[in-house]
Amino acid sequence: MPGIAITEINEQYADAARTDEICRRLRREFTERGVPLVPLTASPPPGAKSGGAAAIDTIAAVLASSPVVAAFAEGVFTWLAAREGRTIKITVAGRSVELSHPTREEEQRLIEWLTSDPGTGPDEHS
Repeated sequence: MPGIAITEINEQYADAARTDEICRRLRREFTERGVPLVPLTASPPPGAKSGGAAAIDTIAAVLASSPVVAAFAEGVFTWLAAREGRTIKITVAGRSVELSHPTREEEQRLIEWLTSDPGTGPDEHS
């Protein structure tokens, strides 16, 4: 299993408040599906006050088993399908994939990619 998946979300034309709202919805989607989440903090920019600030568009999920990977993929695709113009970038063990148009085939490819050897990648990006 790959370990931690970092997801970065984007919705076309979303401001900071909207981004925070849709990120909370994706977190809730993951939580309802039993996907464990871990706190994620971002380093402050140079010159900013110290202390970790969580990025409002980023979620870290623990992918510890095949059922959790499947639940994670289902959550991603449910969230993407909820509104046109959404994209999600998933990074695991230094490799990334970006998705925007959900299909069942892409969901299956994502599951395969998440459970594959880190030296391989998905067939295509959406």
